[in-house]
Amino acid sequence: MKNFSIKLFVATLFLFACITRNGFAQDGASFYLGYGVATANSIDDVIADIIITTATGGAYNVADSKYTGAIFGGYRAYVTEKLEFGGSFVYENSSKDLLMESTKAGSISTNTYAVLAELKYNYINHKNFRLHSGIGAGVAHARSSTKDDVIIEKDKTTDFAYQLDAIGISYGNPFSISLNVGYGYKGIANLVLAYRIK
Repeated sequence: MKNFSIKLFVATLFLFACITRNGFAQDGASFYLGYGVATANSIDDVIADIIITTATGGAYNVADSKYTGAIFGGYRAYVTEKLEFGGSFVYENSSKDLLMESTKAGSISTNTYAVLAELKYNYINHKNFRLHSGIGAGVAHARSSTKDDVIIEKDKTTDFAYQLDAIGISYGNPFSISLNVGYGYKGIANLVLAYRIK
C-alpha cells in the first residue's frame, strides 16, 4: 500500500505541474464526468473464468457476475490548437460467486482505482462539434476480498492502467456530450459529459 501511495502521489504531482505550466497555453479547458462499459478489467476477468472452468472440466464455475462499469472524472486543457492534455480518475467494482460442483463455495469482490495521464487530439475542432482520438496511461490499484464460510482473504495488486479511444465525437459548448469507442480501463464504449471553461 505504501508503494502504491508513493506512485499515486508522484503521478498526481507530475500531472498538476504539467497542467499548471501548460494548461492555459491555449484558450479553454474542460472538467468532465463519464461512464464506460466492457472495460479491459471485466473482459480479462470473463476470459480467465472461461479458461479456468474449461481447464477444470466444469468443477469450478462462476455465477452472478456483476460489473459496475467504469465511473470516471477528470480535467483536460489545450496545449496546442488541437491537442489537449490532462488526467482522470477511474473506479470500477466487480463481484461474483464461486461454485464448486454447482455448490456455492464463496464470493469475490474487487474494487479497482486508476489514475491516468491523457492526451486527446481533435481532428475536427469546431466550437460545437469535435472529432477526436485519445490515449491514456497510468497506474491502477485493485483491492480484492474473497469470502467463504470460514475466512475472508484480502489481496492488493498494482498494475499498468491504459485507455485508447480510437474515435470519438463531441457536441456542444460550453456543456458538451461525447461518445468514445476504444479499449482500456474506461471501456470499449464510454459516454462523457463535460463543461468547458475559458
